Amino acid sequence: MDELQLLRDFAGPAQLPAHDDLARSRAQLLAATTARRPARRWVWGSVTAAGLAAAAAAVVVLTPAEDAGPVPEPEPVRILHAAAAKARALPDVIPRPDQFVYTKTLLADGRENETWASVDGTHDGLAFVFGHETEVAGCRDGKRVTNRCVPHPAAPADLPTDADAMLAYLHKSTYGEGDTLHDLGREVVTLAGGYLRPAVRAALYEAVAKVPGLVVRTTKDATGRPVLGITWNSTNEHGIGNQDEFLFDPVTFAYLGDGTTGVVVSQGIVDAVRQRP
Repeated sequence: MDELQLLRDFAGPAQLPAHDDLARSRAQLLAATTARRPARRWVWGSVTAAGLAAAAAAVVVLTPAEDAGPVPEPEPVRILHAAAAKARALPDVIPRPDQFVYTKTLLADGRENETWASVDGTHDGLAFVFGHETEVAGCRDGKRVTNRCVPHPAAPADLPTDADAMLAYLHKSTYGEGDTLHDLGREVVTLAGGYLRPAVRAALYEAVAKVPGLVVRTTKDATGRPVLGITWNSTNEHGIGNQDEFLFDPVTFAYLGDGTTGVVVSQGIVDAVRQRP
């Protein structure tokens, strides 16, 4: 609607008003404006009737930003925040250092992998990967068998529970890959695939929600179930694109694994290798 034309139709052709009429109209407009917008101060100079019409139209058009409705979250961000809320509501189980994180994943070709990873990284674990059994030696006193090493806990302690702090932690390149978005993806996959306490897992999803260039697609996991896949476009120094895709249940928003290592079928804390939850 053209507010100026509406005013013209209502008032008829504008003519120069008398000085007293102009002053009175200006005072009335100021009083009305001040009553409606006490936080704003309007200053008017000497104007014509057409100028007053434009000013009145401006009162209609100039709407403060706070009057607008909330800006909707982008779809990937909404999904990650929903997944974070779901994770935060899970029971908080604190594993002992001598326990193991058991994880069973299913690949697209139907094969299953199982791993028993040391909670503190110092105990010998086990992996059944692609049909082969492999012992995963723990790192004790800075040595793994005869080689120097640094323990990689399967359930790291003291991880951030705040999104910004988690993002800063990821950018430290805790596994030494680098500090690009491509490298950050590898960091997130490593953490998400392990055991995380609920508040930590929620912070991880909220940190990912801050990454630029997120995209979401509906796909199917290795079991044929529909899932939501979230990833972002990035490449490393060799021009290799990001292959990391985080899969979530479209109804419960539970984390189901990533698009590279397979779907997480089962995960839990056990007391010994070969034991299953």
